[in-house]
Amino acid sequence: EHMGYIVYVKINSVGYITAVNSSAFLTDTSGWTEIDRGSGDKYHHAQGNYFPLPLMTEDGAYRYKLADGKPVECTPEEVQGQIKNDTGKANWQDVMEAQVLYTAMMTDTMLEV
Repeated sequence: EHMGYIVYVKINSVGYITAVNSSAFLTDTSGWTEIDRGSGDKYHHAQGNYFPLPLMTEDGAYRYKLADGKPVECTPEEVQGQIKNDTGKANWQDVMEAQVLYTAMMTDTMLEV
């Protein structure tokens, strides 16, 4: 008896859903969050079928977020806020800066030897 598929999502640091996939295609689920399970195309081919609309809007904002472990559609205000603040880019920049700082720190430490 087939138990069906598990739907997983990836979220960014602020809780927006950046990716969706199914246990049928994920070999490693670390970093993914389980949100649902069931059988049929909606669960098997979750990438194209789970959400009624694409994960991102035409403007590049995330359309869904995780609230209490359940996916919900972002409000128009949230979508506008993302576009205005460009949350995705800011996060990427933070990551890059942290990486550069870390590398500089490590290099510095190694030079002191």
